[in-house]
Amino acid sequence: MKRHVGGLISFSLLTLITVGCQPDAPIGLPVLAARVEPKPPNVLRDAIAFFTREFGASGGVAIMQPNGSGRQPLAGAEAGFEPAISPNGRRIAFSRNTDIGVTAIYIMAVDDGVATPIVGGLTLNPTPVWSPDGCQIAFRSVLETPGGPSGRISIINADGTGLRQVTPEPGPLDFAFDEGPTWSPDGTRLAFTRNSVLHIINVDGTGMTALPNEDMAGTPSWSPDGERIAYFSLDPPGDIHTRNADGSNLVALTTNPEFESWPRWSADGSQLVISRVIGEQVAVVRINADGTGDASLTPAGIDDFMPDWSRRPHSQQGGLPASQCN
Repeated sequence: MKRHVGGLISFSLLTLITVGCQPDAPIGLPVLAARVEPKPPNVLRDAIAFFTREFGASGGVAIMQPNGSGRQPLAGAEAGFEPAISPNGRRIAFSRNTDIGVTAIYIMAVDDGVATPIVGGLTLNPTPVWSPDGCQIAFRSVLETPGGPSGRISIINADGTGLRQVTPEPGPLDFAFDEGPTWSPDGTRLAFTRNSVLHIINVDGTGMTALPNEDMAGTPSWSPDGERIAYFSLDPPGDIHTRNADGSNLVALTTNPEFESWPRWSADGSQLVISRVIGEQVAVVRINADGTGDASLTPAGIDDFMPDWSRRPHSQQGGLPASQCN
């Protein structure tokens, strides 16, 4: 029962963050033209994308430097949240509410500001993430069950084709809510949570394995070297933890009274950005990979959520050559 409730708590916490992202009116699923100013860069290199309400009441995706400077809205991503920067930094995926409680995933080139939906009809917090070669997006899809909507991990090609469910169905009497996918650096596996317990699965849907994390987990993120997975714990609530990819070697990076979530690694794995609730404010905070070096990147009086840190292109990580998809 603890794990069942934990999954619902994790989903509810993330839902509370994004309820305020709802546009003033449903926007449907058309291709959306961006405003002209300010003009974004051609490529996001060593940049942090995040959701903020600084530039509009409905919020949207913005970008900044890792030291918090250069904050600007990303044209075309108004009312977007859960940003994910493609491996080569030229495209960005994000979620956007299209109706009350209904979300779609969009992709756009950062320099043209035209957002195109690739999948819709989702509930809040699908959490899109790019494959290391930039060809696919993993996300939390929606499966209608007799007990209501349930989350499953799915993959879709970045052009909107090839949608498929990856995580298997539980037993007929079992409950399963999957969310928070993150790719292994070699692109062969996904980590995610099922009922707030970390799991690993091959991208073809085989070999699903639960990791031994009694601290429970949300919003996991696989390190660039493939060795560790960062996540926020639910026991105790809202601390940033890491484990080895086999589930061993638990390390508590933060033990603050504030609730923290959404850890995302820097390209070299030496730092992370996280979301932190500070009183009535939610801020993006940068920390070292050992938990030291705490630095808030959010000005006072502004709410920032859901950061993502740009990565090195796949060809720079070793292994496979660069893909034409990203």
